[in-house]
Amino acid sequence: MAEIRGIVVKKQGERAEVKVDKAESELTGLPKYIDCWNPVGAKAGDVVGAEYRDFDQRKAKLVIYGLPVAGILAGVACGHSMATFFHMDELPFIAVCIVLWLLVTVNYARIFKRDAVREGKQAVIFEIQQPKIVIDMGQKE
Repeated sequence: MAEIRGIVVKKQGERAEVKVDKAESELTGLPKYIDCWNPVGAKAGDVVGAEYRDFDQRKAKLVIYGLPVAGILAGVACGHSMATFFHMDELPFIAVCIVLWLLVTVNYARIFKRDAVREGKQAVIFEIQQPKIVIDMGQKE
């Protein structure tokens, strides 16, 4: 049985808000709703199992600082490709693409840092469970 059992209320990208079923969960003192990472792709209405996982600080720093660097490299590659396609000067295309890619990657790294790194543990959905179905086999008269 999962540490936390609940129902996905809404999904936003890689995140999901889970309404905790306190009677079925092993942990006590849980809030009514938990914001979880959703690597399994659970949808709204799914019964899920979640658990708190410790965060590897080295990997977290790699994400926080590596994403903006990757954004710069992606911006350079994107700008170069666009300039080649349009047969124009590369510098304006590269500058605009770097800014756009940096906005996206820095925003993601900021959200990642706010949600996961600060707490040291992160709630993660690791399975989609089948709901319990009770079949009444009453006799018909």
